[in-house]
Parts: sequence; C-alpha cells; structure tokens
Amino acid sequence: MPAIALIPNICLYKPFSLSSARFVKYQALLQRCNFPVVREPGQQVPLMNDCMVFAEMPERTGIGVSTNLRGAGTWENGGFVRSDLDTSHLISVLKFCGGEGCVDLGRSYHGLIAKIGLDGDEFVNTSLVDMYAKCGDIDSAVMVFNQMPSLDVASCNCLVSGYANCGLFDEAFRLFMEYESLGNKPNPYTYSTMLAICGFLSALEEGKQLHAQVVKMQYLSETAVSNALLTMYCKCGAMKDAESVFERLPHRNIISWTAIINGLYQHEDFEKAMRQFCLMRESEIEPNEYTFTIALACCGSMKNVDSSRLLHALVIKKGMALGEFVGAAIIDMYSELGETDDAKKQFKEMGNLASKVSRNALIKGLVQNEKGNEALDVFSEMVRKDDACDEFTFSTILRACASLPSFTSCQQIHAWIAKANLDTNTHVGSSLIEAYTGCGSVEDAEKVFSRISAPDVVSWNSMIKAYSQNGNPRRAMSLFRRMIIKGFRPTGFTFLGVLSACSHSGKIQDGQEIFQSMIREFGILPEQAHYSCMVDLLGRSGQIEKALDFISNMPIKPTASIWRPLLAACRCHKNLKVAELVAKYILAMDPNDATVYVTLSNMYTEAGLLENAENQRKLMKLKKVTKEPGCSWIEVNNKMHKFFSRDRTHPKSEKIYDKLKQVAVLIKGTAYSTNADPQQVKEDSCLYHSEKLAVCFGLISLPAGKPVRIFKNLRVCTDCHMFMKFASMITDRVIVLSDNYRFHHFNKGCCSCGDYW
Repeated sequence: MPAIALIPNICLYKPFSLSSARFVKYQALLQRCNFPVVREPGQQVPLMNDCMVFAEMPERTGIGVSTNLRGAGTWENGGFVRSDLDTSHLISVLKFCGGEGCVDLGRSYHGLIAKIGLDGDEFVNTSLVDMYAKCGDIDSAVMVFNQMPSLDVASCNCLVSGYANCGLFDEAFRLFMEYESLGNKPNPYTYSTMLAICGFLSALEEGKQLHAQVVKMQYLSETAVSNALLTMYCKCGAMKDAESVFERLPHRNIISWTAIINGLYQHEDFEKAMRQFCLMRESEIEPNEYTFTIALACCGSMKNVDSSRLLHALVIKKGMALGEFVGAAIIDMYSELGETDDAKKQFKEMGNLASKVSRNALIKGLVQNEKGNEALDVFSEMVRKDDACDEFTFSTILRACASLPSFTSCQQIHAWIAKANLDTNTHVGSSLIEAYTGCGSVEDAEKVFSRISAPDVVSWNSMIKAYSQNGNPRRAMSLFRRMIIKGFRPTGFTFLGVLSACSHSGKIQDGQEIFQSMIREFGILPEQAHYSCMVDLLGRSGQIEKALDFISNMPIKPTASIWRPLLAACRCHKNLKVAELVAKYILAMDPNDATVYVTLSNMYTEAGLLENAENQRKLMKLKKVTKEPGCSWIEVNNKMHKFFSRDRTHPKSEKIYDKLKQVAVLIKGTAYSTNADPQQVKEDSCLYHSEKLAVCFGLISLPAGKPVRIFKNLRVCTDCHMFMKFASMITDRVIVLSDNYRFHHFNKGCCSCGDYW
C-alpha cells in the first residue's frame, strides 16, 4: 500500500491554525526559501535553493538528510505539477513544522509530497517521520516509517527519538534492539538518545550495557556521547561512575562541566560541586546561565553568605544577574540563607524584567522564612498588575495563609483560584486543603477535596490530616480505608495522620493494628514522628509502663521528640517517678527545654514537694532558661490581633475585660467554677489567660453567629478549655481554638476532642 493511502486528499493551501508568532516564522521561512504563496495558472514557479539546511553536508548522517536537486514547477488548472522539485525545500519546511509543532501544515506538505510523487524518497520520508514524531503524532510517524521501502540509521534514529519524546520508552528500546535486523548499526546519535532514556528512567543496568557498547564502538571520543553517558550516571545516582567518566573525557565543554556540577548538586555534595565550578573557570570555560543557576543553588544550600555574595558579584560582572532564571536563582539563594532583604533587593533591581518565575521565587522565600504577611503583599502586587499566577504561585501563597494562619486571605485566594479555573487542580487543591486545615475549617477542606478532579496520595493525606487535627478520628480512619480500596498506596505521611487520629481519640487497639500494618503490609519503616505518635497513644491512655517498654524496644535511638509526649502523659496521670526519669533523658539532649523544668515544678507542687519545685525554678534561672510566654491571636477585619496574659495594650482593652467579666458572671456557679487548677490560678492568673482575652475580643468584634477562631502558641490549659466550652454554650457561638497540638471546636458546651487531649 502506498505511504499516502491513509492521508486524506488535502490541498497544499488548506487552511490551518498557526499562532501569530509561528506565522511570522513561517512567512520568513517561505521568503528565505522563495516558496510561492499564490501563483497564476501556468506561471513558472522558480524554487531557488536559498535555504539549503542540509545541502552543505557531504553525506547523509544519522540526524538529517540532504540532496542538491534544483528545479521548478507550474500551476495548471488550479494544481501544482512537479518539475524536478527541490527536495531540500520540502525537508526544510518539514523541519520547521517539527520544530514549531505545526502538524497541520506538515500534513498539508505530506499531501503535496504524495501528489508530486516524492513519497518514495527516503530523505523526504525520514523528514516526515521526524516531523510527525516532534509534533507528538507518533502514530503517523510509525505509519510512514513502516511503509518506507528502505530504512537506514537516520530514519530509525528519528523514530527512536520520537518514541522517547512521547514517553514510549519500551517501544524505543524495542526498536533499538532491531537495528541490526533492519541492516543498520547504531551511530553516536543513537547512543546519545538511548543514554538519555536510561537517565530519565534511572535504568542504571541498561545504561551500563550501553556504556560497554559505546566503548566497543569507540564512540567515547564523541563529545555528545560522552556527555550523554555522564548525564545518565548523574541521573541514576551513580556519582562515582559519573566522576570516573568525567575524569576520562578527552574533551570537556560547557555541557560536560555543567552535567557533573548538576549531578553533585542533586546528590547534595555542594562543596564538591563548587570545587568543580571553580575548576571549570580555571579551565577557561566560562559558565552559562544554567551553570550559574546551579552554582547559586549550591551556595544557598551551603549556607555560606560570603561565598554567595562573591558569586553574586561574578554574575553581575558577567551581565546575567537580571536574567529570568539566574535572577530567580539569586532570590532563591538569599532566601535559603535567610537574607530576605537581599532577596527583595534583587527582585526590585530586576524591575520590569521581573517575571512570574522571580515573583514565585520571592513568595516562596518569604514563606520559607516565616514572613507570610510580606508574601501576601507580593502576591497582592502580582494580582494588581494582572500578572499570571500559576499553580506554583497559588500553592506557595496558600502555605502563607496556613502559617499565619489567615482564614480571610485563604478565602480570597480561593476565589482567585476559582477565577483561574484551577480549583480542580490536584496540587492547588491539596494546598487549599492544607490551608483550610491550618485555619481550622474542616468543612471548607471537605468541599475542596470533593472538587479535585483526580486526587492523588497527597490530596488524600491532606484530608486525613484535616480530620485528624480537627477532632474527626472516625472520618480520618474511614477515609484511610477508602484510599486503600481505591488502589492508592499509603505513604509515611498517611500513617502519621491516621496514627495521630488514633492518639487524639484514645483508640489504642486501632492505632497498634495500623502501626503493625504499616510495617508488615506496606513495608514502610517508621520514622521518629510515627514512634512519637505511638508513645503519645499509649501514654495519654495511662499505659505509662507500656510506653516505656515501647521506647526501649525501638530499633532507633529515642530522641527528645519521642520522650516529650511521655512526659506530658506523666503530668496528666500524675506519675512523678517516671516523669523524673523522662526529664533526665530530654534534658540530656536539649538542656534548654523550658517545658521540662516547668512540668516538673508543677508536678512537685501538686505532690506537696515545694522545695523540689523551687529548685526547678532556681535551675531555670541559673541556666538562663526562659519559658516562652503564652500568646494568642485572632484575625478580625483582615488584621491580626495578638494578646498575652493580663494584656492591656490593645486599644479595646476596657471593652475586652468588661466582656470577660460578663461571660465569667454568666458561667459562675456552673461546673466550670469547680474545675480551675488552683496552682495555675496562683501562678498564671488563668482568668486572664491570652486565649480568653482573644475570644472576648472576637465576641465583641465579629458579627453575630460568625465563628470565633483563636490560635495559641502553647497547649491550652484545663481551665481555659472548660471556659471555652461554657462560653460557646452561653454565647451560642462556635469557638475554634488551635493550640500547638491540635484544634478544639467548641459548640453548645461540647468540644470536638471529647475532653481527651
């Protein structure tokens, strides 16, 4: 069957869609090649050979083709009649179509080629295979390839490259294995392509076999092949092999140096990467923008301010500091160093050259350095300037909303996301769930999760975490089971969320079974956070001795973060003996942990050991250990209001204290008045704790019926927890309180934690 049989009968001048930029390139190409656009019937069409892309090649290679035929054609009866048409012009246009993705134009020329009888030309057919492959129409490429009367290495290379570009790696390997049966031998271009595939797939063993063939074929002297081999080893994580190849390279160019520097950076050997960068410059090979980008990232990761500033100066000297990607890399570098002022200065100096990439870098850096308000300001500026925001922008700025946390900002950004039609995007959706979770709005998180078009493991994990932290352990475990039924493989983060849910609700048996399944069924090795959850699960349920046994039998050395939940459990269950033991372990690893001294002091006081309690206070003063002051904050009218215990600095302090007295009077005589901790009243004046001041400010400032959302840096005390329960009942308000451990949702005198926290 002739090659054109499956191609529809289309005219050369059939309309096709082209972007304005591509249309300009197309017109320029036609002018350079003297291609006619419209001719009168019978008019001679001179086809000057001015665009001989391949004409200078003495012989056909594995990459392109070349002929040197000159000719002309005529238009008769509305059609074009061949008269020794110059094939190089056709090859040039097909190359243009492949490079620009103009598959419709390419098909039109395919129709012309068949009509004028050039569909049997091996050079033209190879160009057709290449064009279709680069345009992503691999089926048409295979069709032309299969119907070619003869195949050489060039046509095979075009299809192998096409398979690779379309992600059809098995097909690429299969065709590569058939080279000899097709009467061809792989050439350097073939091996470069196959090594690139191995690098992408991290197929180290296959890459080593190709390495052996390259040596046998004596292609290592080809710079492109040796660079591809070097890059393959770097991507596969075989840095010793990569360095060995690099040392033996007969010719090192900028690609060789950049590949080894990038490989070392990717494997976090930053110092060695920078040494190679210096050696490259000593070899009189100047870095390009990509090399500088990697070097800047290395300096940021090394946390070396002096080296970073020197490199920045070199970039300025080379005139690259304002480039889109180098400029963003400078911002990233200073952000990693914590030098946000320098990051902002770099962004400002970029002026009109600042792009979405650099803005995203600045937002990310500010969020990373806990400057969420400044990140929101940069985002607002982007919106005002109508700069395009992508999924990375929204995902990053939502982290700022969660870290503040700012429920109002989260809602506003959610509206922008919907306007940008990204509300069903998996990555943005997961970030939205995290943001709403951080603001204590599990209802909004549920709505977002239900709208995600194709939730991935991260989305499921985020929703499980939302239920876990907001007092919905049953939903967390139910979602975990649904996730597995739907074929998603849980990760360490999944189990962390589910174990935390079990810990928060006292579901000991469920927690132990899930912990065992994590190891036995899914082969996931527990990390410190998982062990800490299990200690908390056992300890808070009163099984102090079992928690101790669990720690002593762990395969890893327990850290302070694993001992701390046990200390909290000892305080809750008044086990002073074990608390003293645990305190020694924690202070051995973290001598400045104020919580240990305060906890022991309180426990000694409750046990009547006042002298021991005073000794703990003296030790704190002697070692200059200070306790972090309790602080609570609330967002009202897009502004954060912060409160400390007995705080009277707020402009509305008088009204706040009046409201506090009013609420206290209303709940006087209820069960609340008998639950205050006498020692806490004496030490901290718990009646005026920061969270009570914050909630009263919310009650007088927010519209009736609107939930009051309070955030605290320390764990809520028993008295304040009881106060919030009765305040929610008396004021008929939903009160959401987030401490440094979990969310408490108070409604009609009840808390989501079930008084188990």
